[in-house]
Parts: sequence; structure tokens; C-alpha cells
Amino acid sequence: HQCYPHKILTGRRDRIRTLRMKDGLSGFTKRSESPYDPFGAAHSSTSISAALGFAVARDLGGVIPEGNGDAIAVIGDGSMSAGMAF
Repeated sequence: HQCYPHKILTGRRDRIRTLRMKDGLSGFTKRSESPYDPFGAAHSSTSISAALGFAVARDLGGVIPEGNGDAIAVIGDGSMSAGMAF
């Protein structure tokens, strides 16, 4: 559920009640839904992998606006037993 606040802050607040409904907002990040969703996910436990990917892209010379180089992973309790955290 970490992406729900992200959806609200990136202009989808008016549709937040349509989460996980037919033709509504996805319950996860979805690239086709918003330009602010940098990757798609279909399960939890992606934060460490995503942050690592952003950091590697940065280190390989990806285009980063001034002062936006940090990659931070926020891990919820449901993600501790899966993915990279496991």
C-alpha cells in the first residue's frame, strides 16, 4: 500500500476511491497510468530492487536533475519476507 500516498501526491487523488476497481486505479505502480510511475509492479517487495536500479542508473550517468540523486527504499512489514529483503 506504499504507492497509495504516491498516487494521491501525483494527481490521482480524485480517483483514489477507484483503487482496484474495473477501469479504476491500479493497486500498484503502473507506467501507463501516470508519468510519475517510473516502473510497474504487481506485488510488494520491490522497493529495494527499485532503489538499487535507480542508484545504478544514476552511477552509470543517467540524467538526473540537480539535487535529486538519492535512492531511498521504504520497506513495509509485509515486504520483509520477500524479494531482496529476504
